[in-house]
Amino acid sequence: MSAAIDSQGVLETLEHADRLLVQQVFKPIANEYRISVPAPGSTEEGAPLLFVRQKRMKIREDIRFRLAPDDDAHLFMIKSKTVFEFRGRHEVLDADGRVIGMLEKSFGKSLLRSHWFVRGSAGEELLQAQETSLAIALLRRFAGMVSDELSMLQWRDGQPVGSYKRVLGKLRDRYVLELGPGLEGVDRRLLVAFAVALDALQDR
Repeated sequence: MSAAIDSQGVLETLEHADRLLVQQVFKPIANEYRISVPAPGSTEEGAPLLFVRQKRMKIREDIRFRLAPDDDAHLFMIKSKTVFEFRGRHEVLDADGRVIGMLEKSFGKSLLRSHWFVRGSAGEELLQAQETSLAIALLRRFAGMVSDELSMLQWRDGQPVGSYKRVLGKLRDRYVLELGPGLEGVDRRLLVAFAVALDALQDR
């Protein structure tokens, strides 16, 4: 089966999935993740669709979404807008380097609880996400408490369109992204990139 057919199959699977699981993989020299579609109601991994690698010690963030764990080619990627990106802006690019959208962390709003904007290819706001519980967010910051990292995704009119939740009791970080009505027309690659960014870029 060719890489083009594999790529198309993965994109079609992502397009029709309303639950995705992000599993962190332990590697000594890089942060890695696997993306899968879990069985209905389950928080266990399904068959991996994408393999993600975040290179450490990069002066410009570089996170690639690949079809195989050791494949150099990537389907899409996250790359910081500038070297040492202090404004929290990270572009999502397709395999040819075209901009799919942008992930932007609001540092002012994130002082108390994490707050992100997801933007389209033209810079338009598609949705926002923030930690739902202010109390848990404060405990996580100032008391070192491990929370469930629950974030509510909100559409432009403020209505919730999904959630992102950490699965507790696991040795490695595992998150479930649930997508509801209201995300029609939003590129799923952008949403998958955002799900990984919420772990990989949270402390940047």
